[in-house]
Amino acid sequence: MVTDNIVIAPLQTMEQYQACEQLQQTVWRSDPVEVIPAHLLITAQRHGGLVLGGFDGTGEMIGCLFGFAGRVAPDNPAAAGPSWQHCSHFMGVVPEWRGRGVGYRLKCAQREWALSQEFQLVTWTYDPLEAANGVLNLGKLGAVCRCYLRNLYGEMADEFNADLPSDRFEVAWWVGSARVRERVEQGWQRPRLDDLLRDGAVILNPGRPRADGRLEPGETREPEGERLLVEIPARMQALKAADMGLALAWRLSVRAACEVAFAAGHTACDVVRAEVDGLPRVYYLLKRET
Repeated sequence: MVTDNIVIAPLQTMEQYQACEQLQQTVWRSDPVEVIPAHLLITAQRHGGLVLGGFDGTGEMIGCLFGFAGRVAPDNPAAAGPSWQHCSHFMGVVPEWRGRGVGYRLKCAQREWALSQEFQLVTWTYDPLEAANGVLNLGKLGAVCRCYLRNLYGEMADEFNADLPSDRFEVAWWVGSARVRERVEQGWQRPRLDDLLRDGAVILNPGRPRADGRLEPGETREPEGERLLVEIPARMQALKAADMGLALAWRLSVRAACEVAFAAGHTACDVVRAEVDGLPRVYYLLKRET
């Protein structure tokens, strides 16, 4: 649901930049030393970067986004072409406003700004095990991914990332492309698992129910065919709280499946949600262009 009284605008005052510092701590449950400080955000925005805030009807900041110009990484095949891009470093929304369209509107405002600055490409990283982020990034926004980065940020101390390798997808968002225009202007058409399996899609790491009702990843298969599915946990944070060993098993399973699929020329382009045998299941859809 999108709430109409949300205002998206660049930060302008010191109070807003300080609110952005506090919001980062709230979103990622991190210590102050982990946040991007106000003085860096101010400098970046003054010299060509972008720092956006999302504000509710009272003017309180409920979300924020930060990006800057940078070179295109040479190891990201989905981003090949331009030399320069807009690097989106973080986007976060306070817990009580999640699921209400704030993050989507921040990203759409970033897209309009990037187009106005003549950027073709925006990239960012996110944890591929966070299903909601996958739905937003690959589904609703139309970004694609063919770049898996192992333990990119090393050991992280915030509550969302602690105790697991900080593996990341680096997505490519071609902001002026027909694919992205269609997703943003016409909405996301959710793919159906039954349709994909009927058309021959192969699940590389199918989850197997355990006696305790949780899913464990299956052995990684060889990437055969034009369409692949990579399963991820439906609720990663809840899984980490309940069974960190199983969470690590999923991290390594998704790492292996994505690396072999990307090396074979497949690109992650969508997210599939379904219920199988009474359990919620989530998969990345990967396609290989012929």
